[in-house]
Amino acid sequence: MSYKFKVCLFGPGDVGKTSLLIRYIKDYFNPDLKQTIGSNFLIKDVEIDKTNVRLLLWDIGGQEQFAKLRSIYFKGSNAAFGVYDVTSPQSLLKLPGWVSSIKKTVKKTIPMMIVGNKIDLERQVERQEAEDLAKRLNCDYLETSAKTGEKVELAFEKIARACMSSIEE
Repeated sequence: MSYKFKVCLFGPGDVGKTSLLIRYIKDYFNPDLKQTIGSNFLIKDVEIDKTNVRLLLWDIGGQEQFAKLRSIYFKGSNAAFGVYDVTSPQSLLKLPGWVSSIKKTVKKTIPMMIVGNKIDLERQVERQEAEDLAKRLNCDYLETSAKTGEKVELAFEKIARACMSSIEE
């Protein structure tokens, strides 16, 4: 038995969505990444509780000019990550808009996680504030560092597990 899940990473530009994916898939960090134009698509095969799971990971450009394309990328998603940068309060405030556009597009409840990235840098957003927002949006919450790799693996494993349990319901 094996599963395929489409997982979108969303959030404003420069929060580290692409860096998180590269850290997760290639265990590598590149400080000089260019902004994602439109979207980026990567695949990772993992094993969760002896079940093969293929994650189809969509990295969606955060810049405003791609806003119209978002609903196209969100279609058919099984789960989503909202990524913000813990050094940028502004990036956290943009997430609710993204979350509501996913909910409008997907039309069913899917597992979603808010990810505070860049915890290796000096924090400007209180963890409690971000956790409260995640609760209000009905999302899980986790903090990561694409640079050091801290909790990156865990974030994707949790989302894969959430996808599997949403099938079993």
